[in-house]
Amino acid sequence: MLGIFGGLIVLSCALCGIFFALGIGFFAKTVAAPTSLVDQYYTSIKNQNYDTAYSYLGPNLTASNGQPLTQNLYTTAAQALDTEQGQVSSFSIPNISVNNDTASITVSVKRANAPAYDVHLQLRREGGNWKITSYDNI
Repeated sequence: MLGIFGGLIVLSCALCGIFFALGIGFFAKTVAAPTSLVDQYYTSIKNQNYDTAYSYLGPNLTASNGQPLTQNLYTTAAQALDTEQGQVSSFSIPNISVNNDTASITVSVKRANAPAYDVHLQLRREGGNWKITSYDNI
């Protein structure tokens, strides 16, 4: 009886792991979706595709001067950072915290000509889609 019970527990754990990897289930929907968005966002920045990167940002962001953040302002800032510190060469996501429809994610970013630094992102699920609603660096 204990063997059967133990086998069922192992099988349940294996199925949860498979569902998580396939993007099925509660944990995959709450953690995988914002992580995937941030991965796509930084892949776009790494590839210098700023139009695509901008598409992951929420509509109510402001530039450092308090003006609404437009695609042109975002692209100009990202290109200036690439010129100053080099293109993004790698990134990783060491920390993620999801609470219902909000997420806080730390991204460790390495650029060609600068030491690694952390970027802190805030995300919100709006209409079923996750968007970056706040960031402290590109």
